[in-house]
Amino acid sequence: MSFISWEDYKAISAEVPEEEFKRLRRKAEIKLNEVTHMRAGRFLSAYGSRQATDFQRQVYEQIQATLCDLIDALYTRETSGMGTGISSVSNDGYSETYHIKTEAEMEAQMVSLIRSGLSGTGLAGAL
Repeated sequence: MSFISWEDYKAISAEVPEEEFKRLRRKAEIKLNEVTHMRAGRFLSAYGSRQATDFQRQVYEQIQATLCDLIDALYTRETSGMGTGISSVSNDGYSETYHIKTEAEMEAQMVSLIRSGLSGTGLAGAL
């Protein structure tokens, strides 16, 4: 079972083309389950919108938004030739300096997206 459909992704974000979506969705789902120790996957497997409480609906929406953020971050990582972060900008004569992120920095960014996205749900646990 997939955690998010193309239609749901498109309603929240629209950065990734449809032909790249399935592959990146799978990577995002794996990362989410890895960081949450499978709690997010178990929650989604048991989730039913008809009997869900308001809190469960909120958790579901947070998971969906977090997955969109992860998919977008993975897409940016793959399509950006210079790195994903601007380390400085000059407005006089316009200049940007890019910081090429290491693998460890990119991994930390993914974990940070999950932690902030699932804050208050109990799914991220004491990481």
